[in-house]
Amino acid sequence: MAKILVTDGMAQEGLDLLKQAGHQIDNRKATVDELLRLIGDYDGLVVRSNTQVTDAVIKAGSPRLKVVGRAGVGVDNVDLPSATTLGVIVMNAPLGNIVSAAEHTIGMIFAAARHIPQAHAKMAQGVWDKKSFTGNELHGKALGIVGLGKIGKHVALVLQAAGMNVLAFDPFLSPEVATELRIESVELDDLLKRADVITVHTPLTEKTRHLINAERLRTMKKSARLVNVARGGIIDETALAEALKAGVIAAAALDVFSEEPLPKESPLYGCPNLILTPHLGASTEEAQVKVSVDIANQFNAYFDSGKIINAVNVNLRIDPAIDSYLAAAQTLGAALVQTIEEPLIGLEVTARGDLAKYDTKPLSVAALKGALSQISDQVVNFVNATRIAEDRGITLTSASSEQLKGYADQLSVRAITANGSHLIGGSIINGQLRVLRYDDYPVDLPVGAHLLVMEYPDRPGMVGKYGSILGANRINIARMEVSRIDGRGDALVILTLDDPVPAPVFAEMKQAVHPTRAYLISI
Repeated sequence: MAKILVTDGMAQEGLDLLKQAGHQIDNRKATVDELLRLIGDYDGLVVRSNTQVTDAVIKAGSPRLKVVGRAGVGVDNVDLPSATTLGVIVMNAPLGNIVSAAEHTIGMIFAAARHIPQAHAKMAQGVWDKKSFTGNELHGKALGIVGLGKIGKHVALVLQAAGMNVLAFDPFLSPEVATELRIESVELDDLLKRADVITVHTPLTEKTRHLINAERLRTMKKSARLVNVARGGIIDETALAEALKAGVIAAAALDVFSEEPLPKESPLYGCPNLILTPHLGASTEEAQVKVSVDIANQFNAYFDSGKIINAVNVNLRIDPAIDSYLAAAQTLGAALVQTIEEPLIGLEVTARGDLAKYDTKPLSVAALKGALSQISDQVVNFVNATRIAEDRGITLTSASSEQLKGYADQLSVRAITANGSHLIGGSIINGQLRVLRYDDYPVDLPVGAHLLVMEYPDRPGMVGKYGSILGANRINIARMEVSRIDGRGDALVILTLDDPVPAPVFAEMKQAVHPTRAYLISI
């Protein structure tokens, strides 16, 4: 029997499950000082978003405190590094709000199509105005979904029943899964041009920040409706406000924002045909019950049998001799997935040299976790990475070979698509991960937080062109590696940069260099 403290409230259904399992539950609010004084007497702590589980709290709870549960998705209020260092498991409940977020999205779509909030506002003022609020039917229209995770799939299922035809852009959507779901898989720009309603369901990364910008807004139909109940920052809010005021698109509905609460000076206020809600995607009684039940079941499983479910900070059990390669595998997977432009159908992780002497399956899961973390709308961890891959139709394979020329060990990750594959390989040298191969190009440079990869026809002056553009924009090149497969033909450059490259600067570089392919990578 465990002693569990619940500080931010919990649905009765979750409390009952914990009590039925024989645990002692203290459901009470606690000030910072009270929490520091009390926590050392508890085995588990359940919080929502109010309680700050700081380094001091975790240290005060050690060594008795074994697990912290977040009844919800985000764990920003928990000091993960401190918890990991002290061996405290941090769990969340990432699946409890799927239906609620999907239903809020659907509600926003209907509201935007029929001007429901605006019509209500007029009626509340005593004004009977039918002429101003002529809407559009959704039946027979094209729904474009950007990011087809669990929430996006639920939206698709419901609106297909309403008679909508579904287009989807998702780099990890395989043709087989698309066919099974009766969804047409298209490129993003094609989706934006064709869809009557566009809804966003991607995580916020450097790659998706301002994914919907002024240029892309101009490619949409004038009758298009744009909805975001995913993450603030995916849509450029200033560009959206200008587009709505200029009649570039018909309407929009937002539940999430770059800064929350939305500042009073935001350009979104007062925009015509814009619906705003204060981040209500998961704010339903049912979602709150689900996350409470989920975290209670996870606590019961852990205290009963040691089973760890939805832990966001638990590394796989791996031989200490290759422990450093767990983070390296994640990094390589995350980097590689940012350089593929087609749906992923498989990930192949190969250990070579001395590395192959150990059980390297955890490295494969780590590479998969790194890849999925870049594109999934769920929190990805070592527990759920393989299940998320299965849901997306992605296979994971591991291979080993003790034969290797050069370095003592090397790890490679190959991303397989319908039209081929792409590979990145690396090794830890003097405690630092170095990239040694990209596709057929041999390279050798340390991995940094910001990378730029370009392949271009090799000719004099190319380095000067992109070097000058970066210099003019005060972006410093920390490391640089130029590689060629043979004496003539294409060259590949990988730059390690001190700062990220803004989209306009990247566009300028591509205009100057005319690369056959170019990617920005954020680690």
